[in-house]
Amino acid sequence: GAQGKRHRLRESMMWEDSEEYYAQPNFLAYELELPYSLVYPKGGALRDDGTQDLSSHMSVDQHFALVHHQLTQMRNALALAKALNRVLILPRLVCGLDRWWAPHSGIIPGSAARLPLLECPADHVIDLERMGKPEKILREHSMLCNPRTPGHVLKSMASVQMPSFAEPLSSKPIAAAEELLTRLNERTSLKVLKLTGRLPDYRAFLSGSKRDAFEAEVKGYAGLWCCNRPPGGRGAGHIWYDFLWDVVPHRDRHNRQWKEAWKPIMGP
Repeated sequence: GAQGKRHRLRESMMWEDSEEYYAQPNFLAYELELPYSLVYPKGGALRDDGTQDLSSHMSVDQHFALVHHQLTQMRNALALAKALNRVLILPRLVCGLDRWWAPHSGIIPGSAARLPLLECPADHVIDLERMGKPEKILREHSMLCNPRTPGHVLKSMASVQMPSFAEPLSSKPIAAAEELLTRLNERTSLKVLKLTGRLPDYRAFLSGSKRDAFEAEVKGYAGLWCCNRPPGGRGAGHIWYDFLWDVVPHRDRHNRQWKEAWKPIMGP
């Protein structure tokens, strides 16, 4: 859709927005944590650009493990940004498999793509059209490198190391998350806060109706991957990502209830 195309142009710094887009409001960025074993689950040699021979490409299950690991961090960062009244700057995402509109073996047939996709477009995994106006919620990963971003924004930036968070829902991380929000809310004069380290789970600082509202909102942001080969060659081959994949129980954007651990299911 139009939002996805616009976002790709923004990622490439080829789309020119108004000056306010790069300066307003305040922003939140975070450092993506990506284990080597998720990016290269089969091991093997790497090319100079960090990709591998196509024969080493990961499975569909491994691709979803990689992407969902990133979506968990994005979800928690979105909740923090919302609580702090900031707009989230996305990190550069990594995908194990390309996306196309028919069954494929990792890349679009005939393309020169290399796997893994170390600069995976955000619209490969999130539904920017569903967001309506994504610029109210997020910015592209390249924004702080864009020469259009004003100098006063880049100079008004600070890194914040996250405290250690253990079990998401125990009393200790909840208290630590509340203390973290208080600390971060005291830094409203800074245009950009860059978080390093493990982010707190959104359930540690959202509860009751606020948690319910956030879950209802964020579950609709999940995009889909296409396509696997359906059994017998009939039926849907696409699989939807799930921002709440690690929350048991939950309902996804299609109102399917998950009472057990999430797994890739084709359709609807």
